[in-house]
Amino acid sequence: MVGNCNIATARSSGRILIKVLLVEDNLAEARFLQEVLQGTLLSHFQLTHVKRLAEATEQLKITCFDVILLDLTLPDSTGIASLDTLLGQAPNLPIVVLTNTNDDELAVEAVRHGAQDYLFKRQINQAVLVRSLHYAIERKHGAEALREANEALEQRVQERTAELATSNELLRQEIEWRQGIQERLELAQRAAKIGMFEWNIQTHQITWTAELEALYGLDPGSFDGRFDAWIQALHPDDRSQIEQELWQAVRIGEGINSEFRILLPAGEIRWIAIKGSLFRDATGHPLRLIGIHMDITEKKQLEAQFLRAQRLESLGTLASGIAHDLNNILTPVLAVAQLLPLKLPDADEQVQRMLVILESSARRGTELTRQILSFARGVEGKRGCLQINHLLLEIQKIIQQTLPKSIEILVDLPADLWTILGDATQLHQVFMNLCVNARDAMPEGGMLEVTAKNQIIEQEYARLHLDAQPGAYVAVTVSDTGTGMTSDTLHRIFDPFFTTKEIGKGTGLGLSAVLGIVKSHGGFIDVQSQINQGSQFTIYLPASQADDMPPDEPSELPFGQQECILVVDDEAMICETTRATLEAYNYRVLTASSGIAAITLLADHPTEVHTVLVDLMMPQMDGLAVISVLQRFNPNLRAVAMSGLHSPETIAQAKHLGFQDFLLKPFTTKELLQVVATQTRLRTTNGQ
Repeated sequence: MVGNCNIATARSSGRILIKVLLVEDNLAEARFLQEVLQGTLLSHFQLTHVKRLAEATEQLKITCFDVILLDLTLPDSTGIASLDTLLGQAPNLPIVVLTNTNDDELAVEAVRHGAQDYLFKRQINQAVLVRSLHYAIERKHGAEALREANEALEQRVQERTAELATSNELLRQEIEWRQGIQERLELAQRAAKIGMFEWNIQTHQITWTAELEALYGLDPGSFDGRFDAWIQALHPDDRSQIEQELWQAVRIGEGINSEFRILLPAGEIRWIAIKGSLFRDATGHPLRLIGIHMDITEKKQLEAQFLRAQRLESLGTLASGIAHDLNNILTPVLAVAQLLPLKLPDADEQVQRMLVILESSARRGTELTRQILSFARGVEGKRGCLQINHLLLEIQKIIQQTLPKSIEILVDLPADLWTILGDATQLHQVFMNLCVNARDAMPEGGMLEVTAKNQIIEQEYARLHLDAQPGAYVAVTVSDTGTGMTSDTLHRIFDPFFTTKEIGKGTGLGLSAVLGIVKSHGGFIDVQSQINQGSQFTIYLPASQADDMPPDEPSELPFGQQECILVVDDEAMICETTRATLEAYNYRVLTASSGIAAITLLADHPTEVHTVLVDLMMPQMDGLAVISVLQRFNPNLRAVAMSGLHSPETIAQAKHLGFQDFLLKPFTTKELLQVVATQTRLRTTNGQ
């Protein structure tokens, strides 16, 4: 098979020597091509001319060429057949096709069959011809280099695959060996840290190790080994079940794997896991049960916390939906309550009192929904650097004035408490709620104690609490000497709408909101309680080095300058009340009940609209989808997102998509006007 020469090593007078085989039956055109190639500066073309395809094939047998110029119309061959013949004899040699006709389809077909280029004779000049020859040679060389590289790579892949197969087999063997070691190691660890026992079924005698005696709170050697004595150490509610499982294990002969509670001599309840295997004598009768007891109290506590967290998460999703709908309902109610005094300045005293009641009730509904959201998602309010003792001293003054005289109040606050980063209003709600609950737990009087201290939480302690992380905390404890709680009640106190109070005396949302607020501050709660011995709530809040307080907001309600505001909300009442409020403060307002309607309105008023207020949760096309379309009509449009849910993730996404601010429903007139005024000021500042 004929190969092409290496043109980089062939030189003539300092120029690259390129050997060209010209297959052309027209002498005039052949001479023309030779004249064209002789005038090149950087390359020297050595042209060998033949008139027929047969002559070309003979030349290829005796001479090494770098490229072929092939006329597709020859005396002894025409068209693609000529190209196929040369490619069959010299597959590695680049071929440039020449044709007299402007037959694009023929030229393209030639390239598909393997030609590197094609030229129309009437359009040939020196630059075109030289460039085409160089291109054909370089492209062919590149293809060959790529083919050789691919072959080398494929060979390397095959070799590497074989190496990996060998390595994988060695690794599998090592894994099996290590798994065997790990299983033996785990058994040794369990035996080292867990108490072992042996129960002689024939004599009912039990032998314990010293570790197992310590597990049951006994001194070494104090366990008398009687089966009945061990049964009495079990929790009364679990004794019957464990006895049945033990004797069933003896009958079936498959050992035992169960869990139960025990009562320590001091009255503490612990969870124990028992695992044992049954052994028989030579006749097949059950002889002894040998196994281990493992303390799983911490595991059970974490499981209870995890299950409670799952339950709270599910209820939180439901509560969020309820809060969103309530906020949509309360938004126009609150707006109307604040708008009517402006519309009815001459109303009589009774009407004014009704309006005050209306606004107060709407605000109470707002606070209720925010309590729900505090439980459901956690609320991020206005955070700043706080000295917690200042807040607790304020609470002390309130409870001393409001709690019955039968309750003694003791507050112990060190002066060197660390600062925290938090929302004073929310934390005030937390501690007041705990103090009120303590009061309710002491109907006959008692002692309410509030203490605080700096505390470093270590990894070992943090593992006992689902939401805890190691670090520096300020721990605030609210304890009482009241009625206390059962373990079942203790596991449900943070569930929303769960209350032990009489109907009408509690919503069951207080501690749910407490939990949501504390978690939103990065803290956690520890609760201890016993019947008739009182309860103790400890709030752990992360210490902070921050020292900046957020600036106070202006209190005056700003008026507009006839700026045009577009309000987009699928709730018609929200659109109407928001329109009325803004118009009362000198704004022009357009309203739309859907994303499509908003797009249509802005298309009709592309430059007139100054700011758009968009509800994030709308059917068909929500606020996040509609804002990008609106800003295409008006790139300078200011956008404010509205929602009945305060989700940090949604707010961050909204700002990423083009919203400049956020309004939480239900919003007050002051909040609405301040947000709109801020967007007006920013647009003016930016020169829009």
